[in-house]
Amino acid sequence: MSNGERGMMKYAPYQSLVEQSRYLAEMRQRRSRVEKPTLFSDTAEEINEILTHYEDGPVIATYWDDGFIHVVHGRILYVDALKKAMVVEGIRIPFGNIQSLKRK
Repeated sequence: MSNGERGMMKYAPYQSLVEQSRYLAEMRQRRSRVEKPTLFSDTAEEINEILTHYEDGPVIATYWDDGFIHVVHGRILYVDALKKAMVVEGIRIPFGNIQSLKRK
């Protein structure tokens, strides 16, 4: 066995630690996922009211996406009634995923 081969073997266990840490990070992420919350009718009415009478002010949008709750601050750039979605600061949010929408 030459010195070059021994050097590679010497570091082989560290590679398994890197793979293990990636696996553990993925497992933590999977465990932190949440079911899509149920939207109450009063919250849905409040969201509808803001979207209907939006006047270019800043908003705080809380939305669910792929198992995670996200919050975005900014202006509504576009509301697409046909595709049932809005765009806030470049993020497209389907109406069905909005959990709350507040004026700042």
